[in-house]
Amino acid sequence: MANGTKEALATALKQMMKVKPIGKITVKDLVELCGVNRQTFYYHFDDVYDLLEWIFEEDANRVLPQKVVYEHWREDVLIFMKYLQENSSFTLNVYNSNSRVYMMRYLRDKMAECIRSFADIVSVDMNIDRQDFEFTVEFYADCAIGFISHWLDLGMQLPREVTEERILRVMDNSVESILQRFAK
Repeated sequence: MANGTKEALATALKQMMKVKPIGKITVKDLVELCGVNRQTFYYHFDDVYDLLEWIFEEDANRVLPQKVVYEHWREDVLIFMKYLQENSSFTLNVYNSNSRVYMMRYLRDKMAECIRSFADIVSVDMNIDRQDFEFTVEFYADCAIGFISHWLDLGMQLPREVTEERILRVMDNSVESILQRFAK
């Protein structure tokens, strides 16, 4: 039942964010919409932003790839963009609020995990210092998130496919190439 309550609160928050900025949504709004009391909300979450972080975690575990598979890394990376577009009201509301940092940090960390799993595969026979390896992973995660941020800054008005293509062009064969430059 606890997970059902959390899901109901998450659905309520997403629904409210279609018409109201997150900074204006209160616990009272959410509990009234769900038909639960404030104590129930506070049993599960510290505040609205704690609920927001839980939504990121749950959505990511359900939708985003946990690791990139070499044979279809392009499709795995594009899942991020598709998720953002399919949840555009939620995404843009969070992005255009003071809560942007939560979402961007979370997406960046997930993107880094995916790139790291891909880099692990392509660097198997390379002798690379771990710091150089991590630098490469962080560089590409920041690059991808930079492109995504630009797309969000434009209110997702640029076709998703244009941003996706730019990310893919930058990443295609270049992760391997950069890792080889660091090989000893």
